[in-house]
Amino acid sequence: MLEWVLGNKGKKSKKPAKPKPSYDEAKKIAAEGDVAARRNLAAHEDLEPELLYYFATDEAAEVRRVVARNDGTPLQADVILAEDVDEEVRAQIAVKIGRLVPNLGEDATERLTTMALEVLDILARDELPRVRAIVSEEIKLAANVPHDIVRRLAEDIEDIVATPVLEYSPLLSDRDLLEIIASGVTDGSLTALSRRQDLIESVVDAVVAINSVKAMKALLENTSAPLGEETLDKIAVVAAGATDLHMPMVNRDNLSVNIIRRIATFVSAALVDVLIDRHELAPEVAGTLRQAVRKRIDVGDLGAEEPEKEPADARAREMFEAGSLDEDAILDAIDEKDLAFVRHAVILKSGLAPGVVGKMIESGSGKALTALAWKAGLSMDMASTLQRSLGHVEAKSMVPAAPGGGYAMSDDDLQWYVEFYH
Repeated sequence: MLEWVLGNKGKKSKKPAKPKPSYDEAKKIAAEGDVAARRNLAAHEDLEPELLYYFATDEAAEVRRVVARNDGTPLQADVILAEDVDEEVRAQIAVKIGRLVPNLGEDATERLTTMALEVLDILARDELPRVRAIVSEEIKLAANVPHDIVRRLAEDIEDIVATPVLEYSPLLSDRDLLEIIASGVTDGSLTALSRRQDLIESVVDAVVAINSVKAMKALLENTSAPLGEETLDKIAVVAAGATDLHMPMVNRDNLSVNIIRRIATFVSAALVDVLIDRHELAPEVAGTLRQAVRKRIDVGDLGAEEPEKEPADARAREMFEAGSLDEDAILDAIDEKDLAFVRHAVILKSGLAPGVVGKMIESGSGKALTALAWKAGLSMDMASTLQRSLGHVEAKSMVPAAPGGGYAMSDDDLQWYVEFYH
C-alpha cells in the first residue's frame, strides 16, 4: 500500500467524531450524501484509498479541503488536488507534501518518491505566492529534494517564497548564490542570503557590492561570515551614512585598530565607548578616540577618509554661506566618500531639519530621495546620484528622469513626499 498511499506520515490529522462506517455505507454516502456527510467521511485517515481518490474531485471545496488535509489520501489524489481551483486546497496539500518529502527515506519506493516530487514540483510553480511560500518553508532544510525546485524557489520574485531556502537550503551551492545575486534580487532576499551560515568570501563580496544596508547588517550580525579588513572598509563607507550599521559594526568581533579608528569617526560617542570596552583597546588608542569624539559635533561629522579635516557640518556651512556649495562640490564629496558632508550639504540647501533629511535618506525610497534633491534645488541628475550613493536605493526602485532629463514627478507629488517625512 505504501506505493500508493502516503502511509500516515507526519502529524496526524484530527480524528472524526464518529467511527468510520462500513465500506458499503461509505460508498452510499460518497454517492448520495450531503456536503456535511461527505466532508465527515473524507476526514477518516483509514478510509479506503479509492473513496478518498473519488472525493478529490468532489464538487464541494469543503470536501476537497478535508481530503487535502488527510494524511491517508493517496498520492494519486494529491496530484489532482495540487492543481485544484481552490487556494485553500492547494495550501493544505503544500503543507502535507512539504512535510512528507523531507522524510522520505531510502526505504521509500521509487514510485512513491516520484509521485511525491511531482506534487511538490506542481506546488512550487503555483500562481499564488502563499502556496509557493508554504513549500519553501517546509523544504528549506531538506537535502533530498530536486535542486531545480530549490533554485526556482530561491529566484522567486516574492520574498516570502525565496527567503526560507535562500537562508537555509543546503542544496544551494556557492555558484548558485553568486548567480542569484548577479541576476538581481530584492533587498529582502539578499538579506536572507546574507544570514546563511558559512558563506565564502566571494559571496560576501558580491553581497557587499550591492550596497544594501539591510544585507550588510545581516552580514555583520552573521558571526560565520568572513569579513576581512578590505570588506569591512567597504561596509564602513556605507555605514558612515547609515545608522542601522553602526551597532553591528561596533559589535563585530576581531576588528583591527584601523577599522576601529574608522568606525569611531561616524558612530555616536556612546558607541565609541562600547568600541573601547568591547575590543579592550590600549590606553593610548582609547585616549585618541575619546579626544576625537570630543571634537565632533554630530554623528559622522568627521570625514571617514581624512579625520584631520574640519567637521563636515562646518565645512558645508562655510561653503553654503560663501555661495559655493553647488552640485560640483557635492559630487566631489561623493567621489571622496565624504557622505557626512553630503548629508549636511543637502540639509543646508533644502532648509529641512536634520531629522527629516535623515528619515528621507534612510527610507530606501527612490521617491523620497528624489523629493529631497528637488527640495534642495538640485538637478534630476543629482537626484539620481543621491538615490544611488546616499540612499542606497535598489536599482528597480530608483526614480528615473523624465524624457527631457528633468523631474518625472510633479511638484505636488514631490512636495507630498517632503511633507510625509516631517
